[in-house]
Amino acid sequence: MESTDQERIEFGIFAYIHDSRQTYGLRAQDYLRYRRFCAHRLRNVRGAVKLSQGTSTTFRKKEVSADMVSRPEHLEILLLQAERAWAFAMDLRELYSRTEEPRQRYHLIRRLRAALKAGGQLAAAAAGCGNCDERTLLEAHAYKLQMQSQLHFELEEWTSALDCAVLSRVISEQLALAGSSRHYALAHSMIEALDPIVRLAAYRARMAGAQQSQPTELAALWHSTMMLNNAARVGKAITGYSGITAALDAFAAGANSGASGDAQVLAYANCLSWRGGVVSYASQELAVLTKDAQEALQKATTDDDGALDEAETAFGRVKKAARRCHSEAVATSAKIHSTASETLESAYLAIQLYSTCALQSIAIAKHVGQAKAAATKLGITLEATDNSAFLGHAQAWILDSEAGERRGGSTISKRKGQKGGITDSLTEAARVVVLYDMIRKSLNNLMVSVSEILERVSPATSRAIHAHQIIEEVAAAEAYYSCVRGYYSAALHASPAHNKHLDSLALLDLTLTETIPRALALASTASKLAVPRPEGQAVDDLWRRTVTVTIDDIAAVERGIKRAIPVVGRLCATTTSANPAAAQGKAGTGDWVSDPSGRPVMVVNELAASASKPLPGGPPQYAPKLVDLTAMEFAAVPVKPLFYDLVASSIDFDTDLINQRSGKSSAAGTGGNSKLGSLIGSLWGSR
Repeated sequence: MESTDQERIEFGIFAYIHDSRQTYGLRAQDYLRYRRFCAHRLRNVRGAVKLSQGTSTTFRKKEVSADMVSRPEHLEILLLQAERAWAFAMDLRELYSRTEEPRQRYHLIRRLRAALKAGGQLAAAAAGCGNCDERTLLEAHAYKLQMQSQLHFELEEWTSALDCAVLSRVISEQLALAGSSRHYALAHSMIEALDPIVRLAAYRARMAGAQQSQPTELAALWHSTMMLNNAARVGKAITGYSGITAALDAFAAGANSGASGDAQVLAYANCLSWRGGVVSYASQELAVLTKDAQEALQKATTDDDGALDEAETAFGRVKKAARRCHSEAVATSAKIHSTASETLESAYLAIQLYSTCALQSIAIAKHVGQAKAAATKLGITLEATDNSAFLGHAQAWILDSEAGERRGGSTISKRKGQKGGITDSLTEAARVVVLYDMIRKSLNNLMVSVSEILERVSPATSRAIHAHQIIEEVAAAEAYYSCVRGYYSAALHASPAHNKHLDSLALLDLTLTETIPRALALASTASKLAVPRPEGQAVDDLWRRTVTVTIDDIAAVERGIKRAIPVVGRLCATTTSANPAAAQGKAGTGDWVSDPSGRPVMVVNELAASASKPLPGGPPQYAPKLVDLTAMEFAAVPVKPLFYDLVASSIDFDTDLINQRSGKSSAAGTGGNSKLGSLIGSLWGSR
């Protein structure tokens, strides 16, 4: 039979086993029902491929060999034979656990030998037919090794049982990493079935740490120490060991090749290295997209917006693919229950978090680059060495205006008439403030997205990539950029077009007294939670440049603001303003407008003191004492008692008692004791 003339046979052995077992009895541990299903299904499949073994009166045995395998049904026959024998063996084991009858144990071993024989025929047929795909071949080998490990386990051959179980785990793990979410969950469901054998066989084989270590750790240790360098010993226990390892190496080499030409994913191999941790997942497409995005970001620089746009597009594709893979993992987890399915869901959420942080970092990098370029063009920089460098264009305007006044001219009118003068400078200065507002908006969006993702990520995945520390770092970055934004906003208010020097001074004072202490506290907290980030990772490097904030960065902003306050004070003292507060300020009188060093004393804010605990964005703890209320005098203002006039008609006076005490007759001026007199007396009284 020429395999090149036939179509490739793809038969999902793991999926077939899982669906059959969960549908026909094994969910309730009913092995008898499952054995009956295997027998009934086997008879139907044999009839479909014309391999029936006789009639009700005659029997003719018909084996399925590798030469006749041309359809998936041929492999299904061998798999059903193995499953039928295995189900009978498991039923006998439950019966033996209750009765301890030796004959039942012997029968159990015979049924396991029959299951191993059928499993071996399945693996040989998949390998010998020549037209089975690599996944079907490896799944057949893994299934055969699982049957063999159970047989050695019942025979108390612990070393051989451990060899077969570990090799089956290795094959299943490789299949899990090179497939979809369903392949990942199915492979790990087979792995979890081998965990009891690995644990007990390792203990019986006197393996170090067998009681304390997990089955995954025991299997990895046994494979590295007892199997990799002892192929001769393992080959005696496992038939066809060299062929299995060769098929596994070929599958791994094919899985590590990209979907197109030179796209290799050897550096990732379905693993994401980020923030000092590693996250494994099961999507080859996602691995290729992640590698392409990393390479695009590695080539880009913060000054090249075009390259950053390409990297941003690439990470957008990564985020979209991660969302799709997560939806598939959730759907698979609802059908295939295993701890690995939940781990896979968290892995895809971690990749979503990774792409989200990368996208926002790229956006921040572009805004920071544009803002720094505009600020450098205007001469407004935080790296100033003296006071005259703050508000370069405004300070130059002051010097020019003083010279113009000495010459008898006005520099403001001249600059307003020049093309590209104050108007262009104002546009650039406002653009700097807007860019830093956009940076803060990106950080706020990032914090919201991170919080939503962290609510669904498992604690183990979150600890691996230090995910909860992202919020601390973003909060510190937002406070830092608020300080920088306050600095440039003060520069904008003090520009000649606005001429709001008092507002500029207030902004600097607020940034110095409120925002910078908050930023220092957040940066100090974030620095205590330092995350190890290896060099060479593009996303980590970009995050370090744009989001990670140190105390030295905030101290540099603080120094710039302290240098700027005297300059704004000079602006307030030099220029003429219609603001009454600015006009009343006289140098040398201690007024805080003209002399920033003499600003009013900061007292405890009663609004903040009355609150049970300080709220973010609430009233400040201290406020300037602008008015001395104790020195104010209050004057009484005569007011007509309107309220009394309105309610007096409803008051009932005892006129007899009033007249008796006053010595007046009750009938005087009131019309006697008549009803009309009482009414009049109650309203106006007696005269």
